[in-house]
Amino acid sequence: MADRGFEFSFRRPGGKSIVHQRTRILLRITGGLKMVTTKSDPVQLILAQKTDALLIHQLKKSAFMPLYEKYHDTETTPALDPPEKVELQLAQEETDYWLIALEGKIVGAVRVVKKKDAHVISPLFIIPEEQNKHAASQALTQLFTMYPEVFTWRLVTIMEEERNCHFYEKLGFYSTFTGKPTGSLTLTGYEKRILQEES
Repeated sequence: MADRGFEFSFRRPGGKSIVHQRTRILLRITGGLKMVTTKSDPVQLILAQKTDALLIHQLKKSAFMPLYEKYHDTETTPALDPPEKVELQLAQEETDYWLIALEGKIVGAVRVVKKKDAHVISPLFIIPEEQNKHAASQALTQLFTMYPEVFTWRLVTIMEEERNCHFYEKLGFYSTFTGKPTGSLTLTGYEKRILQEES
């Protein structure tokens, strides 16, 4: 794949475009994973394009399959989502889908759904072999600064996955609801509010 430099932008709810320029990036396929070469931070967020749909689908399936094999949550697991679902999400005006790169390798992604009262993280995932390397926490920390007009963030996770719950709580999220058990798992909601002086 050809070497290319690019920039990406996202819009505030009022319509003002915020442009974030990035370093020159080399995209290539190595070992089945898309790689990026950059001189910036070890964790980078790259705004996904429609052409990234299959890559996101493959990463998401890899990341969520261990949870599906544990809970067999056929109705709720992202592991069984068809590729077309990612394509539809990438086309949504209210969606920003970010690829997560760790030291030059695309290791996961995070989708931000922009709502009037809050932004929703749905989903956030890192492939199993790249977990526990702080990529997810650094990605979320970057997200909070990239949307300075947003003071409320929400997400849903599995209550039985205590490490995931602890992960979000360390980042300032607190539990807002617990749903009814579905099979062997229970979905629980989290919210983070950012004080205006912190943004």
